[in-house]
Parts: sequence; C-alpha cells; structure tokens
Amino acid sequence: MTAERNGLIDYGRFAAALGLVWFFTQAPGNRVAYLSVPFLLVILTLPTTGTIAAKARRLLLPFLVWSLIFAVVQTAFTLKINAPPFAWWEDYMLLTGTWYHLWILPFAFLAAVLAPWFQHPLASLGAALLVALLMAVKGTPEAVPFGMWSFGIIPILVGIAFFAWGWRLAVVTLLFSSAILFLGRPAPDNITILVGTALALLCMSIHLSATQTSDWCGRMSTWIIVSHPLAIIIGQSLRITYIELALFSVVVSVVLAQILDVATHGTRRNQLELS
Repeated sequence: MTAERNGLIDYGRFAAALGLVWFFTQAPGNRVAYLSVPFLLVILTLPTTGTIAAKARRLLLPFLVWSLIFAVVQTAFTLKINAPPFAWWEDYMLLTGTWYHLWILPFAFLAAVLAPWFQHPLASLGAALLVALLMAVKGTPEAVPFGMWSFGIIPILVGIAFFAWGWRLAVVTLLFSSAILFLGRPAPDNITILVGTALALLCMSIHLSATQTSDWCGRMSTWIIVSHPLAIIIGQSLRITYIELALFSVVVSVVLAQILDVATHGTRRNQLELS
C-alpha cells in the first residue's frame, strides 16, 4: 500500500465484485448489478509496470488455476448425472476459461499488452469510435468469446484514455462512442456500458487516501471475482433461491475470499521464513 494509491478505487472494486456476484445469481436487480462488468474493465486498465511475463503472472496464471478448479467442478457435475466426464467442454473455453466469469482475465491481459499502442489521444478515441460504429452497423458478434469482448472494448479504451490523457479525453471518448451505439443500435447493454464506465471514471477522478480497510477491500475484490461461483453453487446445493440466494452468495463469497486471502498470505510468509 503506497501513499499514491487511491482508496476509493479499492472500495469501488469491492462493491463491483459484490455486484458481479448478485448479477450471476439472476436475482431481481441483476441488470443494475451488471454495471459491475464495465466498471471492473475500466479499473483493469490501471497502469502497471513490468514485462509481459509479469502481466501474464498477474492475469493469466489465475485464469489457468481457476480454470482448472472449475474444470473439476464441471466434471463432477457431469459425473453426477452419469454423462461423459468431459461433455461440458467447448473449444471456446480455451479463451474464456471453464466458467462463465473467467473471460475477463485473458481479455484484460490482451488489453494490457496492446494498451501502449492506444495511448495517443487519436488512437484511443479513434479506436473507440470505430468499434462503436462496427457494433452499430454489424451488431454484436454471436461467436463466443467475441460477443463478450466487444462489450468490453469501449470501457477498456476509455480507461486507457483516462490514464494516458486525463478525464476530459476519457469523457469525450465515452460520450461519442455511446452516442454512436445509442443512435445505431439501441440496446440495454448500451446503457450498461455508459453508466458502468462513467461510474468508474468518477471513482478514479476522486482521490481518497489508502487505508488498511481499502487495502482489504482491494484484496477481497480479486478473490471474490475469481471464486464467487463456488459460493453460488453452495447456495444452490442448499436449495436457496431468489433474493435469498443472492444475499447468501454475497456473504459466503466474502467469507471464502477471506479464507483464500489468509491461506495465500500464510503460504507467502512461510516461503519467506524458509528462504
């Protein structure tokens, strides 16, 4: 935790992670909770130092680990209904992972690698306008994962514009690209992209000093994002439904995140003591 760290971003990530849990339970209000996705995509454009290998460790290693974990879960489900063990497998899972939420990690890695090419104002603005125009004319690709990726491109480019040139260019990029989408292809996702991305810009534009609480929120948000389907599965196995499932999953996902955080911190401490 450093003095320059913005605590509000960590609080925002934590709230968005819980929103992601709520969305995937399909409880009432899930469309509002869906704002979490573009919000998190913008936050993922936070500048980081390091090589491509370091970015791969940060984004692709968790992708591979949790894909393996959820592959075991998927296989257990198929065996339970006496289906072939790998009946659940689809080729697109090489890019999306073995559970629906993991697509955001390889997409964020690709964005992190390509981000330096879009840091010029004309590049980020032009790319966002071009993507919005293509989506307005051609629609959203049906093939997985390209439909999900097209949803995330504008938030990513707005985030790049923000960190490269400030909130003015980011707002211009968001408003112009959103205008093209609203005029050319009216859809509920347009509102989600606009509002979720705008909330992220607001969060990043207001600085709060980092605290132990904000640092905890930041750590928990990462664990919640990758592990929350386990909380939903537990709730469903207990035959909990509707709003009760969403509330249960939110609480259990935080508890599970805390357990994972303590376990990994303990492992790191032991490694340091042995070295």
